[in-house]
Amino acid sequence: MDISENGRQIAEKLLILLNDTQRRELAEYISHSMEQTVSVVNHPCATPNPIPLGYVDQSLTEIQDGDLYFCLELRKVCVGDTEIDLTVKEFDALYLLISNRNRILTFETLACQIWGEEYIDITTKTIHNLMSRVRHKLQVSPDTRNYIVCVRGVGYKFDAEN
Repeated sequence: MDISENGRQIAEKLLILLNDTQRRELAEYISHSMEQTVSVVNHPCATPNPIPLGYVDQSLTEIQDGDLYFCLELRKVCVGDTEIDLTVKEFDALYLLISNRNRILTFETLACQIWGEEYIDITTKTIHNLMSRVRHKLQVSPDTRNYIVCVRGVGYKFDAEN
């Protein structure tokens, strides 16, 4: 395959190389990954063109829950019209919670997923401090709802029904 070929040319050559089972698995994978992508274009913080340069026919993973807008690929978070500046760990924590809505994530799960191999040295106090910073940053006004809920002694969850 030549690197200058377009996606259709590459796909045609790839399909020739795959057997029926592999084609079916590829189709299932593509349809499953497309189902998980949510496009939101009516939020003030959303990009006017949801297709970034260099990516053809791929929409961004955008999630909107009330006033909260979250875009994974652009690493952008807004509450109302206010863009929230999050550190890498804060963004990763929020993404982990949003992608597991209404599920309680234990301290150990959060540490392992956010810090990776370095999670062994992470204490519950470290996680509480991280979540406290994220909650504080998302609280742009007194009437902004609390998206992140602490489940005492267990962990945290993103409360989509609050």
